[in-house]
Amino acid sequence: MTGPGDKVRTFIAILIPDKTRRALAECIQQLSGLAPQGVRWVDPEGIHLTLRFLGDIPVERVEHVLAAQGVAAGSGEPFSLQLSGLGMFPNSERPRVLWAGVSGDMDALRLLQEEVEAQLERVGFPRDRRPFAPHLTLGRIRDRASSAERKRIAAATGSVALGHAEPWVVEESHLIRSTLTPQGAIYTSLGAARLSPATG
Repeated sequence: MTGPGDKVRTFIAILIPDKTRRALAECIQQLSGLAPQGVRWVDPEGIHLTLRFLGDIPVERVEHVLAAQGVAAGSGEPFSLQLSGLGMFPNSERPRVLWAGVSGDMDALRLLQEEVEAQLERVGFPRDRRPFAPHLTLGRIRDRASSAERKRIAAATGSVALGHAEPWVVEESHLIRSTLTPQGAIYTSLGAARLSPATG
């Protein structure tokens, strides 16, 4: 339960379908077998494509974010994405995050993300200074991981291929609440905004 003055940790994201999630789960299983130490693997059930991380915001601002999200989604049409390759942030020499990429109608994805930024700015959220780098996080390298473990992780990421997953159509975005617990984050959708199909 929340009340006035409370804050909620939130982000706007695209959810992925079950078939795509299963392909990512299989990939994580392979990677964890090759690099059993040094990585905190994410729960495949919580994998999503983040459009904008907001962090802790006052609960009374949630309705403004939902409204901004609705306007942003309403300006675009549904589009197609699919899984495409594995990678590491910031690079393979010093990996900190392991991710799966996406391909497909990237122009539509970037336009949606840009519109989310623009509409959030209109309701008082400064633009994110970091460039948009669409990805699906699979794991985070632990700070205490040794250089040998990091090399093993990088080698594993370079040797594993993503399983086949059909393209999917993105039809909505979600405002997600992230509740941090000792067992990991719990994600709850606070509201969805549908992309508007073209008419006439």
